[in-house]
Amino acid sequence: MDHGYVISDLHLFAKRSIADNHLDAMRTAANQADFFVLNGDIFDFRWTTLETAESTAHAALAWLEDFVRRHPNCRIFYVLGNHDSWEFFTEHLDALAKRMPNFQWHPSHVRIGTSLFLHGDLPLGLKRRRKAFHRQLPQTSRTRGRFLHACYDALIFTRLHRLPGRWYWRRRCARRFLRALKREKNGLRDGLRDVYFGHTHNVFCDYHYRGVMFHNTGSTIQGLEGNLLRVRSRNNETETATSK
Repeated sequence: MDHGYVISDLHLFAKRSIADNHLDAMRTAANQADFFVLNGDIFDFRWTTLETAESTAHAALAWLEDFVRRHPNCRIFYVLGNHDSWEFFTEHLDALAKRMPNFQWHPSHVRIGTSLFLHGDLPLGLKRRRKAFHRQLPQTSRTRGRFLHACYDALIFTRLHRLPGRWYWRRRCARRFLRALKREKNGLRDGLRDVYFGHTHNVFCDYHYRGVMFHNTGSTIQGLEGNLLRVRSRNNETETATSK
């Protein structure tokens, strides 16, 4: 029976990411799984500590290729988020998918069995007149300057960076997802039992709303909580694998 794992919002290469603390657990999970979903904002081109966005993209591709190569029997799905969405990066993801048969990437979402995986920024942040399951890839990526990095450090110190996620409480997120699915009539709602997303950094699991279970994998940004979730796509069993 197929089973897998999902994680999001590692924000690798950002100063405030502690994703390395989760890497061993991720590798152990991928060794045991049929599939593994990297569910958006795995890398962070905006808040990178590297010299340029281009150098960050190449470092991200090297990290990703190493992860995929280590787990040849596991299907790796990469879903874009708002911090790792960039046309330059996705052109190289295309090349990686051609070289490695167990890897594929998706701009906005992927459906595996009865589960839908998406980062969450599109249906949660867009106005109704725009599509919530279609991501337009930006042609440029701008990194943040020293002043904004200092401001972010101050938010981390005061823990105010936790506040935005509190706006997206569970019911609000679930309602917006289901409205978006109904509005677009893309067939994703048919037989859907689980939705896994990130973006809000507000971790929770097994929230039931109108026949669907919702799960948020949080974030590995310092001061927040990140979860690696185990997923059984056919019988809908979910359990927390790690939590920090």
